[in-house]
Amino acid sequence: MKVLRHVCILALLAMLLAGCNAGLQRGMVGPVYVSTARPAISLTVKDMPLIAGGQGQCSLTWTSAMGGLPVSVWLAAYGQGTPQSPLAIVAQAELPQRWYWDSDSTPPFSVDHATEVIGDTEFSASTFIVDSSRDPFSLLAGIKPGMPPVRWLVRSFTSRFNFNLDKVILEYREPLPEQMAFLDVLTIAQTDQLKAFEQRARNTFAVGRIPENLNGLADPYLKNILWQFMDQRFLGTVSQNDTFKVN
Repeated sequence: MKVLRHVCILALLAMLLAGCNAGLQRGMVGPVYVSTARPAISLTVKDMPLIAGGQGQCSLTWTSAMGGLPVSVWLAAYGQGTPQSPLAIVAQAELPQRWYWDSDSTPPFSVDHATEVIGDTEFSASTFIVDSSRDPFSLLAGIKPGMPPVRWLVRSFTSRFNFNLDKVILEYREPLPEQMAFLDVLTIAQTDQLKAFEQRARNTFAVGRIPENLNGLADPYLKNILWQFMDQRFLGTVSQNDTFKVN
């Protein structure tokens, strides 16, 4: 009887866990990215059409001595899909257990660091310059192999969740203005031009609750992302949790 009772308890636990996992969804509802857990949130872009939405995996190198760390990424990109137009990206990246996103993944040579609230969510924000060479989103921006590289002015917003296993990233890009073309990196903060750009970036994103009555989410594999270039420059850096290390 005791054995049967243990078997029944294990079966019940398995059913409960399966039910919980089945209830977790991540993917697209039309132009909106939705996660029903860790965190329960919806992310989208206002006044820009959806270019592509879905998921994939990348391999994140965390030290020069170690191999790649598998990271699951869900993302959606918005814009006109041309090198001359703005591009906006919403993404969620999930680490394996025993790892966490570092608290300070501020890109080097970035300026105008701030804490900003979009919807009810707090983000760490910064502004910097990105080159389309070895950029995972260059195809989405209409930059084909052999074309001259494009440089973008970028405002990035990041927030960590689920004991820092998950990170949400919002990134707004505009082609680098001609008067900034001589710059390799940003060195002067809080200029009028940067303030106006950062206001446009802040107003681009909508962060809110998940829609009611979800009937399943579209979750295709994104083929037009250059996953081999998805690295710390977009995702940020990670560390291993010392609690799980074996001496």
